[in-house]
Amino acid sequence: MKIIVNDANILIDLVDLKILPYFFQLEFEFHTTTVILDELFEEQREALFPYIETGSLIVDDISDQDLIEILMIRATKPNLSEQDCSAFYQAQKENAALITSDNTLRKFAQANNLEVHGHLWVFDNLVSNEILTGITAIKKLEELCNVINPKLGLPKNECQKRIKLWSK
Repeated sequence: MKIIVNDANILIDLVDLKILPYFFQLEFEFHTTTVILDELFEEQREALFPYIETGSLIVDDISDQDLIEILMIRATKPNLSEQDCSAFYQAQKENAALITSDNTLRKFAQANNLEVHGHLWVFDNLVSNEILTGITAIKKLEELCNVINPKLGLPKNECQKRIKLWSK
């Protein structure tokens, strides 16, 4: 099963969109790190807790040695947060794909030959696996871009392609 490491921003938006139950129906092994979980607000952690409890979201502990590696990554790329570096490190360590909407992290991951995806990939998978209908996906994508995270900056042409495709 493919392993996916979730950065904080994706988890936060999924909580705010109230689509966690759908997200965790995808056939992936989802991971995040304790560093990322600690960054979340209490209500966001509470929303994720049932998925952690059932093993749908695996929270990887960061050892002292891992933390040294993460800080070394951060030293080479100081504009990434410790949380971003922990997600990158864990994805590399697990030979996993990284899901993030952070552009700096995305570019850094791609430059290091790491598979990286974002919000649109999540929506594509939810629709193609018939977990969300096209109409629901359109509503949630519009809510994400206009209400939940208007500064996200998803490519408008890619969003429009999906809206056109999903409205059929």
